[in-house]
Amino acid sequence: MLSVIILAAGKGTRMKSPRPKVLHPLGGEPLIVHVLEAALGLRPQNVLVVVGHRAKEVERALKGYAVEFVLQREQLGTGHAVMVAASRLPASAREVMVLCGDVPLIRPETLARLLELHRKSGAAVTLLTAEVPEPKGYGRVVRAEDGSVLKIVEEKDANPKERKISEINAGTYVFEKDFLLEALKELRPENAQGEYYLTDVVYLAQRRGLRISALKAPAEEVLGVNSQFDLARVEGILQRRLREKFMSEGVTLISPETIYLERRVSLAPGVIIYPFVSLRGETRLGEGTVVESFCDLKDVETAPGVRIRAGRILKRVFIAPESAREV
Repeated sequence: MLSVIILAAGKGTRMKSPRPKVLHPLGGEPLIVHVLEAALGLRPQNVLVVVGHRAKEVERALKGYAVEFVLQREQLGTGHAVMVAASRLPASAREVMVLCGDVPLIRPETLARLLELHRKSGAAVTLLTAEVPEPKGYGRVVRAEDGSVLKIVEEKDANPKERKISEINAGTYVFEKDFLLEALKELRPENAQGEYYLTDVVYLAQRRGLRISALKAPAEEVLGVNSQFDLARVEGILQRRLREKFMSEGVTLISPETIYLERRVSLAPGVIIYPFVSLRGETRLGEGTVVESFCDLKDVETAPGVRIRAGRILKRVFIAPESAREV
């Protein structure tokens, strides 16, 4: 049985925003919702969300999801966050997946592959990694000559040679629960930041001679959001994914780079969208619907064949064929 822990307690001071970092919007939804829904695709036994900074706001944003919140009163590192959640893990859980609430582009398929590798390899810990051209700010994955994982070194603790490593730690792991609970007892805040690093659990597994597995993911899937610039970057990637998805399903996007889409939008085959259109919320456009330029639609549903004229701003409306073929 699988338990999931999502780390969402960080302040995100580099965002320079009063909003908790994991609640910044991406595709119309908070960052953490993207992570949570990817995890729910694995059908875990339970999900624990570790909250701290402005915890009540995070809890309100996830209202309606079957999750349990765990308060981390002091932010003493990722290892400490998992320590706080560890006592809430069910006795029947065999594996624990740990995810970061600010890494929103991870795909459910990638998490499924990570879990499959963990189970097939018999590893004590399996981590997600990626090769990136600019690893600054990330922990580096240090490997032995035979390619096995030795440890993860946080950048502030890395030596010049280690900082040149381009394979980074994505902050996503699967642990055997019994090993994790024992290893957490050995963590010490003996590092440049005075924190309990979850990455030290990987080193402890290596020191005990336990198997460590690693799965490399596409670099864009492991991008974390720590600044407004990061947020804009991941938004651009999500928009590209959504546009490609709809076009592959028979939707015509004229000048697609000018069209804004949110994740819960649904477009039937044959829909035509002109430039400079925003489709938000749970907008659902029926087959053959045409939306002209400079429209903003939120929670709008159309019957097949409707044409929406340029410049319309519509919200929470159903456009039926008998009431209007053109609005």
